[in-house]
Amino acid sequence: MSRLLPQRVESPVNEDGFRSLIDELPVGMLWVTESGEALEWNNPAETLLASGAGLRIEQLISRLLEACRTTRTCIQSGLEVSGAERVLVSVAPDRRPDAFLVVLDRQKLEKARTEASVLRAVLKAIASSATRKQALQRALEAVHSALSATHLAFFELDPMGTQFLCAASSGLTEHEVADAVALKNDPKESVLAVTLHHNRPVTLPELSDACIPFRHERGLAAVLMPVCGRSSKGVLYLSTREGLSEGLLRLSHALADAIGAVLDLATLEQEANRAREVATQRDRLATIGQLIAGVAHEINNPLAFLKSNLHSLRGDLDDLREGRSTSPMSEVDEIVSESLEGVSRIETIVQALKGTARKKDERIRFEPAKAVQEAVTIFRGAHKQNVDVVCSLSRLPEVMGSPSALGQITLNLMQNGVDAMAELPRKKRKLEITAKQDEVTVTIAVRDYGTGIPIEVQKRMYDAFFTTKDPGKGTGLGLAICKEIAEGMGGKLTFTTGPDGTCFEVSVPVDLSD
Repeated sequence: MSRLLPQRVESPVNEDGFRSLIDELPVGMLWVTESGEALEWNNPAETLLASGAGLRIEQLISRLLEACRTTRTCIQSGLEVSGAERVLVSVAPDRRPDAFLVVLDRQKLEKARTEASVLRAVLKAIASSATRKQALQRALEAVHSALSATHLAFFELDPMGTQFLCAASSGLTEHEVADAVALKNDPKESVLAVTLHHNRPVTLPELSDACIPFRHERGLAAVLMPVCGRSSKGVLYLSTREGLSEGLLRLSHALADAIGAVLDLATLEQEANRAREVATQRDRLATIGQLIAGVAHEINNPLAFLKSNLHSLRGDLDDLREGRSTSPMSEVDEIVSESLEGVSRIETIVQALKGTARKKDERIRFEPAKAVQEAVTIFRGAHKQNVDVVCSLSRLPEVMGSPSALGQITLNLMQNGVDAMAELPRKKRKLEITAKQDEVTVTIAVRDYGTGIPIEVQKRMYDAFFTTKDPGKGTGLGLAICKEIAEGMGGKLTFTTGPDGTCFEVSVPVDLSD
């Protein structure tokens, strides 16, 4: 009951005809005193003042009444109560000196304008959302806000097809939502399952009261719309006191389509993430593949003198066995020491390759200098003839993330640095890898001495598949992946550039947990 209207007192018998007449009028009418106390009203006025917009209408009546008391003339003003309807409020002096007549004229807005404005609100809500759950909730809230007498919910069928879960709702109570999702996925018991099974809208007149776990109100109209995405499906529930007009049904179809697009968008986003992960791993392996020839050469050197040393050691053993030893034991010790050093060198390179080739989806606490040094070991072995690599790293605070991912960033940045110095004489090509730290951040820097990055390239260099290299010499994923990895570790990738070269810095937060 409206706060403005007291309990209705039955009209005298001789006014029954007048009462019936004003109750049948298409406009709301009420008579109020100068102080705003309601004397009489008809059914349309009572319905309006009891609606969700009733308080706003009462406030407007109060303002217009104050103006009408002063001017003693009719005062009018409009109030938009939803995206589909506005109320024109008129207050005029009655023939009785102490009374005023208030007329509430409900005016439907243009259907096309209403539908367009609601759909714009839905699309804006979806576009501004960061997650699927947020997009669904905001879409329903946008419709509920525009059509105040409307209540909505989206029930999604779980992957096993055994129960419905409420993914979003607006205007429904928790009890009503709980009643709906408690029903089994049985066509004989669940109206939600019936809707999906037949894949068509179901309206309230087609349902028995036993099937409806939602709102039991006089004059309620409701529709359930099936929603089917590529890998998920559910049911959109919409109820209203205003009746299921053609425009509202059309809007329900459009909202169901929008929700289906949100479901597909989430699936596509998951597929895009998987594709991005595959591309990242392939780029990492491609980077390592480009280094294999140089690394093989780096391994061949210790292998060569290891093989030579073993041949010499075999000869010394033969001499010892036959009693004609000519080599002192010090020479044998030296051969063994050199051989062990060669094995250690090979082991270091192999371990560095294994560490860098691991997938980057692990998340552990690690010391970043070790991961960077492994990448430098691989790179230095492959590019010893092309560039001087100066690595000055001391032990750094531990960070949280993937060692192989940080190694990949280092490899990509070093490779870009070598490419940037391709036109320089060999003696001027130098890469410097340094690190610095403060209380909360560790920063790895890779500096080259090339000619810098042109301004037009800087604008796009983090875009996936953008490259300035010749066809077949670059995927255009390197910097995009480096930036994604750094941000995934809670850090960032920055750079400074100029005619004397470019310095990229990878900053990641120190792990301060015990």
